Amino acid sequence: MKHRWPTSLHSQTEAVFHAVRSISEAKEDSALGIRSFGSWKVYKYEAHRFVEFMFGSGQTSILDTASVHDDMAVYLEERLAHYVERKRSRQTMETILSAMGKFEYAINQYIEIHALDILRLNTEPLRMAFYARSRKLLRKSSKLFDNRAYPDPLRLIAAISDGTFQLQASLQYEGGLRTEGVGAPSNRRLKNPLTSNGLRGISADPVTGSEVGIVASVEKGGKETEHFVSVLTYHRLEEYIARYGKLESDYFAYVEAINAAAHNTGQYAPGRGSHGLKHNFAQERYLECIARGKSHEQALQQTSLETSHFRLRETLTYTRG
Repeated sequence: MKHRWPTSLHSQTEAVFHAVRSISEAKEDSALGIRSFGSWKVYKYEAHRFVEFMFGSGQTSILDTASVHDDMAVYLEERLAHYVERKRSRQTMETILSAMGKFEYAINQYIEIHALDILRLNTEPLRMAFYARSRKLLRKSSKLFDNRAYPDPLRLIAAISDGTFQLQASLQYEGGLRTEGVGAPSNRRLKNPLTSNGLRGISADPVTGSEVGIVASVEKGGKETEHFVSVLTYHRLEEYIARYGKLESDYFAYVEAINAAAHNTGQYAPGRGSHGLKHNFAQERYLECIARGKSHEQALQQTSLETSHFRLRETLTYTRG
C-alpha cells in the first residue's frame, strides 16, 4: 500500500502525534507515549507553533528530518533570545524543549510504523545544549509565581493555635495534600478521615533521597496518593491518630483558623485559604526537583503526582511564573 502523506505541515503534525497518543494507558504499556490529555494539548500546541515557523522558512515536510533539525536550531535560538530579552523564567523555554522532544519521538515513531526509508530525527544533543543555556541565562522564577501562595507559610502555621488545624496545615504545606486528604472535605456530607491506613512508614524521598514520612490519602476522584512529609510531622500524625483514632475536622472551621492566622501574620488575601498551602508546596517542590537536576517536564510530573493532579496543565497553574 502506498504511503499517504498530508500536504499541510499542520496536518502532518497531527498525523505523527496520532501515533504516540496513549491517553489513559499504563506507563509499562507505553513508556514514551503521551498518556496525559493536558500534556497532549501542550505538546501539540508547541509543535504547531514550530511547524508554523518551518512553513515561514519554506519547508514542506516534517519528514525531511535534516531540515527539521536545522529549523529547530534556529527556532530555539530565537525563542531563547526572546525570553532573555523579556527577562522571562526558564519554565516556558523548558516546556518548548520538552515538546520538541516529544515531536521528535512522534516523527520517529511514524517513520518506524510505516517502515519508511527516512533518516531518523535526532535533536537530543541540540535540546540538551539549550537546556544548559537556559539554566545559565534564564532565572528559576522562584519569586514571580502568579500565585495564591503564602509569603511565609511556616509563620502562618505557627500562628494556628488549635493542634488539629495546625497538624492539618503542616500536612498540606509539606506534602501537598488537599483538605479532603487531611480529613476536612469541603462537602460536609462526605467523611474522609485520615486514619492509620494512611501511615506508610519512613522511607527515602524520591527526589532528595532524604528521610521522610509517607502519608497516603484518598483525594480527588477517589485516587490514593502518597505524600512525603518531614519525619517530625509524620511522628506527630502517628501520635495524633494513636490518641484520637483519626485526623478529622470541619472544613469551614479549619479554613477560618487558617484565615485568622493569615490576618494575624499579615498574609491574608481573599481566595488563599487552605489552598494557598498547596501552592506553597507545589512551587517549592517544583524548584526542589529542578535543583536536583530534573527537567521542567520531569519536575512538573513529580509535582503533579504529589498534588493528586495527574495532569501537567493543572500543575502549571501552581508553578507558572
